[in-house]
Amino acid sequence: MRYAMIMLERVIDTIEADEPPQWGPSPEGDEVTAVGCDETIHIGMLYVGGVFVDPEVPKPDPPKPYSPTTAELAIMETQATIYEEMTASALASAEATAEIYEAILLMGGNA
Repeated sequence: MRYAMIMLERVIDTIEADEPPQWGPSPEGDEVTAVGCDETIHIGMLYVGGVFVDPEVPKPDPPKPYSPTTAELAIMETQATIYEEMTASALASAEATAEIYEAILLMGGNA
């Protein structure tokens, strides 16, 4: 026969045994009781008023889409502008360096 081990109205184990298992109390002193059951009973179920029930597990709300604030949008726009300016400056510097090297090469490498 199958037995559900009940502590504090909750199934804490299921056991196949010929006779009801005898468990001592938990370290906190809570009694553990064996109750006959079938294979549909599983750990975590509740045993209330002589009836096994699945506990209601609330489903979490889906996350809300994030909308940046006006201040955050302004910061992002400023960062994008700074990035574009730095990229343009780096490109201009690279072009100037390339022109210098090109001029040196045209002079025969003797600067």
